[in-house]
Amino acid sequence: MIEVIKTAHIGFCFGVNRAVSKVLKAAEERKETVHTLGPLLHNPQMVEILRQKGVEPIDDVFAMDKGVVAFRSHGIMKKEEEHIKARGLPSIDATCPFVKRVRKYALYLKKHGYKVVIAGDERHPEVRSVLSYLDNDGMVLDNSFSIEAKKIGVVSQTTLDQETFSEVVSSLARSAGELRVYNTICESTKVRRAEALELAGRVEMMLVVGGKNSSNTTKLFRTVKAVQPLAYHIETEDELRPEWFAGIRKVGIAGGTSTPEAIIDRVARRVKNF
Repeated sequence: MIEVIKTAHIGFCFGVNRAVSKVLKAAEERKETVHTLGPLLHNPQMVEILRQKGVEPIDDVFAMDKGVVAFRSHGIMKKEEEHIKARGLPSIDATCPFVKRVRKYALYLKKHGYKVVIAGDERHPEVRSVLSYLDNDGMVLDNSFSIEAKKIGVVSQTTLDQETFSEVVSSLARSAGELRVYNTICESTKVRRAEALELAGRVEMMLVVGGKNSSNTTKLFRTVKAVQPLAYHIETEDELRPEWFAGIRKVGIAGGTSTPEAIIDRVARRVKNF
C-alpha cells in the first residue's frame, strides 16, 4: 500500500471557515437564498455544495432590488457595498478579517500622504477590492519596479509568497525617500507553504489539492513543484491516474486554504487504493 502523508495544516483556513459558516447559518435561519457577489471562495466543488444549501453566486449586485447578499471572503468592491447600503439590502459581511486588515493599512497610508502600493496580482478579487476602497488611487506590483515618490507605503495581498513581496519592497526601497511597509501576508499561507516544502523534500510525489481558480493553491503548487518535480495540482480524486503511481511508495498531500478537508480525505483514500 502507498503511504500517504498530509501536511499538518489542511482544510479551510480561519477566514474561509468563518465565511462558509456565516452564509450557511444565514441560509438556514432566513429560509431564503443567500446571494454572494462572485463565488464565496475559490473552490468549485464547495461552491456547488453551497448552492445546494441555498447559497447562490451572482455577478451583478446592481441588478438586485431585493434578497440577502453576502460579501465574499475576498471582499467586494466599494461601489457594490455602497449600492447594497443605498438599496437597504440585508447583507452578511463574510469578508476575511485578514483581508480587511490589508484595506485598513492601505487606507491609513493613503490618509497620511503615502503613495500606496499593493504587492500582489492585479486580477485577484482581493486586490481589486482593496484598490477600490482607495478610489483606485494606488498601484499593484508583482515584481521589481521603481517609483519616484517621496513617501511610499506597501501592503500585501494575503496569499502572496514572501519572495515576491520582498522583491517588490526591495526595489521600492532604492528610490523612496520614505518607505513604510506592512507585511499583510496571511500567517496561514506562510505556515502551509513551509509545511508543504518540508514534506515535498521527503516524499516521492506531491499532490496539491484545490481549485484551479485559487490563487493560493496555484502558488502552493508552483512552490512545491520547484522542490519535488513529480507533483500534480488536482481538484478532486477523479483526476488521479493509476499510471502516476507506478513504483511510488510515499505520497505527500497539501491543500489550498479554500479546499474542504473532506475532498482531501477522498484523495488520500483513492491514492491508498492504488
